[in-house]
Amino acid sequence: MQWTTYLWMALGGGLGTLLRGVTNKWLPFETSSFAWGTFSVNMIGCFLIGFLWGKIESVTLKYFLVTGVLGGLTTFSGMGLELFRYFNDKAFGLMAIYGFLSLAIGIFMVWLGQKLV
Repeated sequence: MQWTTYLWMALGGGLGTLLRGVTNKWLPFETSSFAWGTFSVNMIGCFLIGFLWGKIESVTLKYFLVTGVLGGLTTFSGMGLELFRYFNDKAFGLMAIYGFLSLAIGIFMVWLGQKLV
């Protein structure tokens, strides 16, 4: 892989991370309510990764958008932390709903993105 590819990934990752940070400010996580911020970026990311993977032919653009932007935007580790916090606060209902919907709708969104290509 050329050094410019790494540069494009880093620039995309920085952009995705900024978008994620803005989402955290707009939709902060609280254990008393559904984790809309992480859920939203993960579902949007699932849709876009399915769509862009099938649509984009340029390898460099895939690295920038899929690996970089979407890698910085979406966050499985953030979802894991939120599920753990629900568990600690004994919010088992929200934990189950959030975990199930994140996985089920995430898979559906990837499928939908692929179908729209």
